[in-house]
Amino acid sequence: MAGINTGSVAEHLAPGIRDIIGTRLGGRESHYSRLYNVESTVRNYEDYLDGTGLPIAVTKPQGVDIQSYDPIEGSTKRLTPAVTAIGFEVTEEAWEDDLYANQGSVIREAANGLADSLAERVEIDAHRPFNAEGFDGTFTVLPDSSEFFNVTHVPITGGQGVSQGNEPSTNADLNVTSLRTCFTTFKRYKDDQNKRIPGFVRAVSLHVPPELEYVAEEILQRGNRPDTANLVKNVTGGAVSVHCDPYMDGTDDWFVRSANIRTYFLWRWRPRMDSFDDRRARVSIHVAYQRYSYAPVHWLGWYGSQG
Repeated sequence: MAGINTGSVAEHLAPGIRDIIGTRLGGRESHYSRLYNVESTVRNYEDYLDGTGLPIAVTKPQGVDIQSYDPIEGSTKRLTPAVTAIGFEVTEEAWEDDLYANQGSVIREAANGLADSLAERVEIDAHRPFNAEGFDGTFTVLPDSSEFFNVTHVPITGGQGVSQGNEPSTNADLNVTSLRTCFTTFKRYKDDQNKRIPGFVRAVSLHVPPELEYVAEEILQRGNRPDTANLVKNVTGGAVSVHCDPYMDGTDDWFVRSANIRTYFLWRWRPRMDSFDDRRARVSIHVAYQRYSYAPVHWLGWYGSQG
């Protein structure tokens, strides 16, 4: 069944329209790629295994054998690519009778819109762990299958590590104090065998919704502290970069990422386009599709608050 025909786009067949509004908005920017390790896969699924190495060395009394320890293997988390797709159909008559091919025609621009639609789907999906679902248990992470952002992540079974959190015990608005608390938390993180890992989780960027963009800039770009009338040097200035992300739904949410993260976006098929004809009906069919998977597989590297 044809979607676009001369009856559905009657205004496109009549002279007199100066311009068509809303079909060529453009200006798309990638945001999801700042939140994930973006990689490719050729498999039906990819598994991520939880594991840890040896604990901290212990004192050896004189004449006593050196104590041996084993590395620990835990559970796995599976990422399975899924397909998202969209298409449209147009009759030969509607295509040829269109008078506004170079003025934003909804018929012509629908072809460009296929790519835009796929890109929007990617952004919406990829941001789910950074919206409410990252806090409510929809997205769980190794090793303890707790929600992505949690105040208590326990170490791998058998490890000598301690429980740690990548969310404040009480949600805090973004300000100088809460951001510094986050930075301190990053520097205190340990692995599952209780060894410190400050180089692995060095904070590098602050991610905020548009509502917090200028708050973040004031905290990190001003020469003096923004939370006091006194002329106190803002030593937090320039500590990390700021990224304003319009796909973050929570107007008070803020997130800090480290140099190393364990969130993965795996492309099985990058966007593909195809066009073909129903020759008997004289209908042209245009489709676009893609296949990917995404998820946080470990919490280390991210810190988030719902404000």
